Amino acid sequence: MPSTANRRAKGAHGERLAERALQRAGYRIQARNWRCSGGEIDLIAQHEGEWVFIEVRGCSAGVNAAIESLTARKAAHLLNAAQTYLNNLDQPEAPFRFDLAAVDYRSGAVEIVRDALAW
Repeated sequence: MPSTANRRAKGAHGERLAERALQRAGYRIQARNWRCSGGEIDLIAQHEGEWVFIEVRGCSAGVNAAIESLTARKAAHLLNAAQTYLNNLDQPEAPFRFDLAAVDYRSGAVEIVRDALAW
């Protein structure tokens, strides 16, 4: 099993790859690793008039495996954190969505999945 330090380094590398891919796709990054009592959001951006809360997942088994790794519990934490973020901005009714950035560590490729957590 990889050490915690190795997992963190790999995760940070994946988030940097994801951020660059998102910026190339027109996302304007507003926050990184935003935390509150309700959870953490890897990246927060604005894109096409919406707030976008982005979960970054490493995938060696494909994008579907990355999406399937998002449990109901994780989804609930993301929703809670997103609502807290928007409330802190005094924009509780702002349009938002959840995207997934699936990072293939072997190739460095990033696939962006829009509305990965469609409710």
